[in-house]
Amino acid sequence: MNTHNERITELVERMKQDNPEVVALFLDRKLDDAALVAHLREHFSAVMQQHYPKAWAYYTGEEQTEQDYYKLMSTSMAHLRMMDYLDHEGEAFEDGNLHGRKVVSQPITLLRKVLLGKDCSCSVDFVEDMAHLLAQLSGVEDRDIPPRSKVLEWMERHPSGLDQPVIAWRAKNKERIIELLVERIENQINAGSFYHFKQRMTEIEKRKQVLLWWKEDRFHLHFAIRTADDLNRYLDYSMDEKTLGIMHEAEQKGIPIFATPYFLSLIDTRPLEQQERAHSDEAIRSYLFYSRDLVEEFGSIVAWEKEDIAKPGEPNAAGWLLPSHNVHRRYPNVAIFIPDTMGRACGGLCSYCQRMYDFQGGRFNFELEKLRPKKSWKEQLELNMEYFRNDPYLWDILITGGDAFMSSVKSLKTILDAVLTMAAQKIEDNKARSLEEQYAPMRRVRLGTKIPVYLPQRVTTELAQVLADFKKKAAMVGIDQCVVQTHVSSAMEVTPETKKAVRRLLDAGWAVTNQEVFTVAASRRGHSAKLRKVLNDIGVLPYYNFSVKGFKENRELFSSNARSTQEQVEESSIGQIAQRYHATIRTFMKDAQNMVEQIDSIRQGDEIPFISPDRNTLNLPGVGKSNTYRTIGITEDGRRILRFEFDHTRPHSKVIEDMGFVIVIESKSIARYLDQLSEMGENVSDYDTIWGYSAGSLEPRSPVFEGTTK
Repeated sequence: MNTHNERITELVERMKQDNPEVVALFLDRKLDDAALVAHLREHFSAVMQQHYPKAWAYYTGEEQTEQDYYKLMSTSMAHLRMMDYLDHEGEAFEDGNLHGRKVVSQPITLLRKVLLGKDCSCSVDFVEDMAHLLAQLSGVEDRDIPPRSKVLEWMERHPSGLDQPVIAWRAKNKERIIELLVERIENQINAGSFYHFKQRMTEIEKRKQVLLWWKEDRFHLHFAIRTADDLNRYLDYSMDEKTLGIMHEAEQKGIPIFATPYFLSLIDTRPLEQQERAHSDEAIRSYLFYSRDLVEEFGSIVAWEKEDIAKPGEPNAAGWLLPSHNVHRRYPNVAIFIPDTMGRACGGLCSYCQRMYDFQGGRFNFELEKLRPKKSWKEQLELNMEYFRNDPYLWDILITGGDAFMSSVKSLKTILDAVLTMAAQKIEDNKARSLEEQYAPMRRVRLGTKIPVYLPQRVTTELAQVLADFKKKAAMVGIDQCVVQTHVSSAMEVTPETKKAVRRLLDAGWAVTNQEVFTVAASRRGHSAKLRKVLNDIGVLPYYNFSVKGFKENRELFSSNARSTQEQVEESSIGQIAQRYHATIRTFMKDAQNMVEQIDSIRQGDEIPFISPDRNTLNLPGVGKSNTYRTIGITEDGRRILRFEFDHTRPHSKVIEDMGFVIVIESKSIARYLDQLSEMGENVSDYDTIWGYSAGSLEPRSPVFEGTTK
């Protein structure tokens, strides 16, 4: 007997022991499959109405608020899922992971075949998920919320880039990389390069010169690594044969490789057995190294966020008419602005990048000189600002890319000046309108960047001064929130250089918020909690905790939505901000210079390790962000099928309101996800409750981000 069959046999025996009553219904040969579904629906409807009325009300939609969600415990949530499975038994869904091929959810039919010992195309992962469901239905498996002490213990497993041992081994990395850079500069063909050694410089003098250049962002961009072989060389030939092979294939297929010397110094190149905390840099490695899935899919990747596909004069998926490719929009009150500047590049390319679709099409790249603004950009900028000026709803602009801080300081200043002009014009225009006809004035400006992680040297005093000047002028035209949004996914990314960059941004009067990307490595127990603490320490407010989106190209990095919900309920919750502070925290964004002290006042007042104003969520195709979902089906290979509702706490376009929900088929099973955690040295028993999280509810937006803006 092969391992596959042995494991299924074990699971069948477990189901018979855990839930003999329900298994008996599946084994009743007097019922055909359709009759079994009808009988099960009648059975579970009666059980829910009698024993789990709160779950029944949630199922029927009578009581579906966030408060109602938190009343659902493991057994009642299992009954909710079983009813949803029964309602959608035999239904076909388009699977984006399979390029739109239809897959059928038939958990009842497949499980019956397994229990009867018939041939079945289903995988062990499917059977394991169903075995947990039956155990939850009978109450054999219950949800034990870990105590705060356990969460603190998990947090301690994860070091920070501010820890002295980490700083020490990274200093050695830096020394080794500097030696390689000295050699590279000595051997460069273009002697006219800005970065060259003067004649008769000694080796010590050359090293000192490179150490000085190391502080310059242009130096790191100039000497960024762009090939797989150079990447391996700068990582001290520590890449294993499989990873190096995949990176070679990626290079040949046209996926850019771009890594600065600074960022490479953060990677632990020592063998695992020599590391103080094995796999501690795994989340950082997740950015850098591509998966075979990504290489295979590159060239046929489709845009996950359908509303980002826009043609001038035609409505996008959310129903908005847009002026150009520079503006992306999902919501009435906010639009993304992507300038035609060097901001279309980044300080590095994350393997899970939401703009991989644009890199695939060549719209984004790392040919930095070619990305400099063209003469026509001035007119294009004015056209885009007119769009914001003449829209009655827009009051929030998110300038991103690429990366907003990859634009030159001059270009960024030009853009910010244009925003100021537009905001002033919007106010002036309103003077000619009646009270009922008033357009929303601009209230919030955000800059999206990962520079504090990839290249903190780019946050110069010159850049900070431009931001400080804008902040002062912004207040005079009604803009009361200036925010830098970062993407830090690991406490190991927070280095002394990052801390210094963040301090400059805060001193310029800009609040700094963070959007973590919840990869497999970042989803480990205590990892996000530790990140929140370290970010709090340097004055950064956690804003979003994003599940990895995308289809098969991101499968390797995808962490199940069940794990995201588990983290929200069991770990993030120990940093919940008490309601008595809600009025106080509304002022935090306006007083960015004192953010560290403001955060500490709450942490110390409530004796909590961190504050967690962030929301665990997913960017959905077409409808924006949400984490309100139910598991309505499952594929034969164990991938859950989720139905997401949109975020009802914020306004949407009529198109989205009519759409109602979005179906997402996950790219991997929970069993496969847990296998990956095991490969990273995790004890998977720490995650036992994950199987019960089959529904989620998006947390309300924290008052700290509302401020006085309404």
